[in-house]
Amino acid sequence: MELLIVAGFLGSGKTTMVLSAISRIIERTGKKVVIIVNDFGTVGIDGKLMEKYGLNVAELASGCICCTLGGDLLTTLQDIEEKIRPDLVVIEPTGLADPDAIVSALDHYPGKPLERIRSAVIVDAVRFPAIFKALNRPLTSQVKSADLVLINKIDAVPADALNAVQADLRSINPDVPMIAVSALNNTNVDEAVDAMVAS
Repeated sequence: MELLIVAGFLGSGKTTMVLSAISRIIERTGKKVVIIVNDFGTVGIDGKLMEKYGLNVAELASGCICCTLGGDLLTTLQDIEEKIRPDLVVIEPTGLADPDAIVSALDHYPGKPLERIRSAVIVDAVRFPAIFKALNRPLTSQVKSADLVLINKIDAVPADALNAVQADLRSINPDVPMIAVSALNNTNVDEAVDAMVAS
């Protein structure tokens, strides 16, 4: 069982990207995919949206996967492994979640050894300057730990603004693969999917 953590702040387009990417992964590879959604609210809108698209969703509400619900994540994963036996589990945590903390929690997974754990961080190109200023520490942590950074909403920013976002992200993690995408317009989504599932 492989794991893909898709992190990013609220409004960055995580759910749209996950839906686009997962449908392509299923079409291309035939893999059985389960998504674990972690919403802050008591009603999981993202989970309901994903179920509408026919995707299996295990939802952990009212908390953060990587801290207060760390134990529940492991239990949920084990339950999914035993009942569904997926090839790939996608974890979409709350916006402030630290992928590194999730990976640390997964070190204690009691099931079969996990084949691979990767993390992708979705960055909102439009709101990036404000988020970089107001939430610098959690953003920096997410980008530093990422295996892939997707700069989303490139359809809504001019080229110089996108270049500035890329420069700021490179100052945090100069080596991470980075792809500019528009989940809404499907721009470079196939390239992003290739990077997410690359061995």
